[in-house]
This record gives sequence, structure tokens and C-alpha cells, in this order.
Amino acid sequence: MQTDKMTSNQLSMFEEPAAPLQPVAKATTIKLSKTINAPSQQVFDHWLIPVFIGDWMFAAHTQQGKVISLENKVRKGGAFRFTIDFKGSEIIHNGEYLELDIPNKLAFTWRSSTQPDCESKVTAQFQEVDNKTRLKLTIRLAAELYDQKDLVKQAWTSRCSALAAKFKK
Repeated sequence: MQTDKMTSNQLSMFEEPAAPLQPVAKATTIKLSKTINAPSQQVFDHWLIPVFIGDWMFAAHTQQGKVISLENKVRKGGAFRFTIDFKGSEIIHNGEYLELDIPNKLAFTWRSSTQPDCESKVTAQFQEVDNKTRLKLTIRLAAELYDQKDLVKQAWTSRCSALAAKFKK
């Protein structure tokens, strides 16, 4: 016996379409380079010695922040923890050293207390030519931070410029 009524499975073509799929965030790589007017050992030291790190990485003109504390255990597998007052909020950047090839290469993880579950990897390579250092920075950004890639690139560009400014002659 046939009826003129529609069944629920026939109504599906009239239903609202499903919400469009959100683009899947993917890990991305940011690459920067900067020539610094100093030997590679001096530039490398500025990445590891706390008094130097605070002076360029978190300088007021690059991050509008003030250093609260810088803790650093420099060795492969060692950890760092940088606590910064950023516009009245305490931000902690921390990670572990993955590679330490003095004065040629430094690789470490990077996390921020603003997104503690997002871990990126930073690799800094130091190539000395004629008493100058060519710094090549590669940041493998966590997939969850994909939409912030431009801000991250801008922050690290400012940091590298602040580091280079320390060696202006």
C-alpha cells in the first residue's frame, strides 16, 4: 500500500546543509635570516647568557615587556624559563634545548603560558664569514598557532633586529 506522505529519510534533501568544514590548521615553518656584525661565538652567547637574552629578546622596544626572571640550564636536554611582564600580565616562555653545537647551531622547543599546549621548535644556525655572523632562524610553528604565524614572524623579526643592533659599530 502506497501513501502520499514523505518519510523522514526523504526529507533529508530539504534539511539545512551541514556547517562548512573549518580549514584544518597545519604546522607551518617560518624562516628568517639576519647578518650580524660580530663573530658567531659572541652572537651565540647572546642566545644563552640570561643578561644578554633579556636585553634583546624581551627588550621594551621589541615586546613592550619587562623581564621578571630568566632561568637557563644550558645543555642538551636542559630547560629555560623566561618570565616577562607584558602590559601588566605575567607571560612565561619555556622550553628545552634539543641541540647545542657551540657556536654553530642551537635548537629548542618554545611554549608560552598563553597557550601552554602548543609547542613550536626553533632552530638557530650561526655561520661566520669575515667576522660577521649570518643567523638563519627556522621556526616550526605548532599547528594550533597557524593563524598567528604572521604575528610570530613579526615578533622574531623584531628580536633578530634587536640582537643585530647590539653589535652595531
